[in-house]
Amino acid sequence: MKKAFITSLILFVFMFSLVYLYNPINAYDTEFCSKNNIHLTQEEAKEILLKYNNKVDYIYKGDASEYPSLKSKNLEGYVFLPNVPTDIGYFVDKNNGNIYFFHPSGYLKQVPIKE
Repeated sequence: MKKAFITSLILFVFMFSLVYLYNPINAYDTEFCSKNNIHLTQEEAKEILLKYNNKVDYIYKGDASEYPSLKSKNLEGYVFLPNVPTDIGYFVDKNNGNIYFFHPSGYLKQVPIKE
């Protein structure tokens, strides 16, 4: 009985730590967004993108209010294009630091967390 309890406890702690470590919010906003929901600035959003991939530069293309597909979802944040040939940009949510692949046509998909 004691062995089963200890095994269950270890398994629970392991599973809880996985959920915490792989939570998208914790992956990007730890340094920039406090638990008090401080809004990111444009510069901080760009820093998050550079942490995600520092092999390219990012060009600011406006905030969510300038894009109907983002505005209709009541999202707040910043749109950037990488300085490479592509038509897919990045949207950084200023409320939590999440990064999304973005296209003005309405495509929006959260970027998988890098390990």
